[in-house]
Amino acid sequence: MRREKKEKLSKSAASGTVALIFLILGFQIAVFVIKVIDRPATPEAVATTDGAAGIDTVKSNAEDSSRAERRTVEPQGRSRRRPQGGNRTRLGGYEAPVAKASRQHMPGSPRSYESFPFDPNTVTLDELQRLGLSLRQAESICNYRSKGGKFRRKTDFSKMYVVSDTLFERLEPFIEIKKLELNIADSAAFTTLRGIGPYYARKIVEYRASLGGFVSDSQLLEIKGLDEQRLAGFADDITVDSSGIVKIDIWRLPADTLALHPYIRRKGADAIARFKSVYDSAQWTIERLASENVLPPNDISRLRPYL
Repeated sequence: MRREKKEKLSKSAASGTVALIFLILGFQIAVFVIKVIDRPATPEAVATTDGAAGIDTVKSNAEDSSRAERRTVEPQGRSRRRPQGGNRTRLGGYEAPVAKASRQHMPGSPRSYESFPFDPNTVTLDELQRLGLSLRQAESICNYRSKGGKFRRKTDFSKMYVVSDTLFERLEPFIEIKKLELNIADSAAFTTLRGIGPYYARKIVEYRASLGGFVSDSQLLEIKGLDEQRLAGFADDITVDSSGIVKIDIWRLPADTLALHPYIRRKGADAIARFKSVYDSAQWTIERLASENVLPPNDISRLRPYL
């Protein structure tokens, strides 16, 4: 009885094994057949076909290959967004939008420029670029000024390492460095001069008022403490327009008013008053003041532009 059961089990196991083998073989054969059927035609095979059918096959294969490449390159989970301005292609993608022209200079492309009068101490970043400098070069010049740098002469601009000899040669005729006009500048403007702080700026304004205006920058040396060395530090940064100086009438002004002028003072004012009391008005001339030694020759010489 037991032997019969063992024989039946052996037969059942053998039958199951055989069935499993046939199942595996059938699966492999089916996979092989599917691969053969779905295998894309090679260009050589397509070439043997006639007419439009062969062309369509090549296009279809190219499309399948393109789709496969896109699936390989594009990361999973990232949705495709249609780029603005792009047109959909027959392959399902989108054409890249046309890039807008940039204001920045592209390396290798010719840089356009203009030539116009400018002051390197006040020219703007945009104007420097219009003159032909790159953005980085223009920023370098603006940074130099922001740290207290100043261009006092045209050649100072050429000393900037971002300004080539060729660039300076083209721009030199257009450089117009504005100077400080002594008779219209205020005390704040004077503090921008080298070696001039608030104290001397105030002294310059006060002395200008007492004179009635400057006729020469050398008159600044008449201010106590302002020597030639200090003046030399900013002499190239200033200019003098004497057309607006205040004239005085020493023959009509009272002595107290004349005494306020730096070239007359109290002693000179009293001497002029005595001269007027002695001589007839027809003889009231600056030359007669000199011949009579009413005022020192040096004071008369300095006073002449104000008469």
